[in-house]
Amino acid sequence: MSDSFAKGVAWDLSDLYLSKDDPRIEEDLKLAESKAVSFEQKYKPLFQTFKNGSFPLFDLLANYKEIVTLMTKPGVYAQLLFSEKTDRAGAGAFMQKTEVRLTDIQSHLLFFEVSWNALDEAAAEILMKSDARLETDLHFLRNVRNFAPHTLKEGEEKIMAVKSNTGGGAFRRLFDETLNAIPFYLEIEGQRVKKTEGEVLSLLHSPDRRERKKASDSLSEGLKPQARLWVFIYNMILADHRSSMKIRHFAHPADSRNLANEIDLAGVKSLIRSVKEAYPVAQRYYRLKKKLLGLDTLYDYDRYAPVSSKETKLDFDRCRQLVLDGYRRFSPEAGRLVEPFFSKHWIDAEVREGKQGGGFCCQTTPDLHPYILVNYTGSLRDVMTVAHEVGHGLHQLLSRKAGVLESSAPLTLAECASVFGEMLIFGRILEEEKIPAERLNLLCGKIDDNFATVFRQVAMTDFELKAHEAGLAEGELSEEKLSDLWMEANAELYGDTVELTPNYRDGWKYIPHFVHTPFYCYAYAFAQLFVLALFQKYKEEGQTFIPKYFEMLSLGGSKKPEEVAAIAGFDLKNPGFWKTGLKLLEALVDQAEALA
Repeated sequence: MSDSFAKGVAWDLSDLYLSKDDPRIEEDLKLAESKAVSFEQKYKPLFQTFKNGSFPLFDLLANYKEIVTLMTKPGVYAQLLFSEKTDRAGAGAFMQKTEVRLTDIQSHLLFFEVSWNALDEAAAEILMKSDARLETDLHFLRNVRNFAPHTLKEGEEKIMAVKSNTGGGAFRRLFDETLNAIPFYLEIEGQRVKKTEGEVLSLLHSPDRRERKKASDSLSEGLKPQARLWVFIYNMILADHRSSMKIRHFAHPADSRNLANEIDLAGVKSLIRSVKEAYPVAQRYYRLKKKLLGLDTLYDYDRYAPVSSKETKLDFDRCRQLVLDGYRRFSPEAGRLVEPFFSKHWIDAEVREGKQGGGFCCQTTPDLHPYILVNYTGSLRDVMTVAHEVGHGLHQLLSRKAGVLESSAPLTLAECASVFGEMLIFGRILEEEKIPAERLNLLCGKIDDNFATVFRQVAMTDFELKAHEAGLAEGELSEEKLSDLWMEANAELYGDTVELTPNYRDGWKYIPHFVHTPFYCYAYAFAQLFVLALFQKYKEEGQTFIPKYFEMLSLGGSKKPEEVAAIAGFDLKNPGFWKTGLKLLEALVDQAEALA
């Protein structure tokens, strides 16, 4: 790899295990299995015999949490080991073997949720009120019962779990291994130079239009030879989703995700409708951007072009300084919490062949800490990505007190701290820049990112909805059909302001969320608009806002999104709430026009 901006910046996974051959992995798996078998033997018969609340539900949950904690470490370690080098010999096999073991252990726990959801409402309420110590677990218990209409019999649930490893799970792994093995080539000084997906995507932000066009061509050239495979994988993901939807009696393809996110379909549609109504704001910005770039036509590969020819590259040390300084200025406590990500090697940032693309922050267990993966190429946008993932890390560190069952926030809130973190660091960078033209460049870059997070993610959700609904009506979809749906959803967003090239038809093929987490994308728009309102509240309230913010993050997934939002004084049920954030986006466009 030619990139050296984060060379040697790799994570240290030894807080989990020393290697895939570490004997502690087998020890933890065996202990988890032993405890799971005992758990099943002890508590399963009690569901058949309990009367009038005489049931040790608090003890059951304490044992359950202990087993889940034991299971989490091997599973997380296997995933992290695979993601850091997906083409490493044995990494995929080790992950598959670990997942199968964990599925076997989970089979001894399945009776709990099945039996709990089989209770009638009165019996469940009696049990939840039987012990005052259950107060902190009530949200979890009630949330599990939300899935009662979609919970199968125990034997059926076991079959679903076992088959997942060779069904949807297998196609997700195939997607990752195939995408991360693709050689992308760029012509540099007359030679074809091999690049990673992350390096090619970063060039779409280059000030040189020829480089952006080369990046677009390279991405399409790399994806096209595997077209049949992408289409097959996505059709299998759609088919697997349809099967689960039918078996579990969900009415709409997005229902299972919405239920997990604790938001109903009407709420999602309200968000999407509000964003689509604001598409003219995005189109207005792209007209401005075309003028600022001095272009007759703004192609899809021009959308993220900087409006300044000055290209800033920062090594990872400078990135670390900017990110830590931004968090410390917001709150010394926030700075203290996120500093170990850098000093204790909890971040993997260097670019290398076979590494998973994009970025993520992986939660572990409440007694440990998260791990961050990014592909750092030295751009300001990559600094924002690090700030984003560190925001996730702060959220996950604070939410540990919610316990292993509820430390993870639903997707609708899981992106809030990360987006808030981006805004903190952007403010820090903008403050340092005194040249008006460069301030305009930074502002346009931020608008680009915000629009990608709100408008583009809603267009991507629109594509997903169209693809799943077409699959329900037609069965297996052709490459042409999927690409048409992709172009249709994006054309509605960009209108006549951006010309979508033939290369753009391949754009749906490399999006991991479509494969790994269907209907994830609207959570980004939810979070961005929520955080814009939240950041405005911070600017109004100053330091008095910070304890509220920390309280919101510490709750993890232990409260409903509307209850978390109420801490900041927001009403998510208000149909006009989304317009608050959209107006702030429009205000950014106003500022850009004024600076221009």
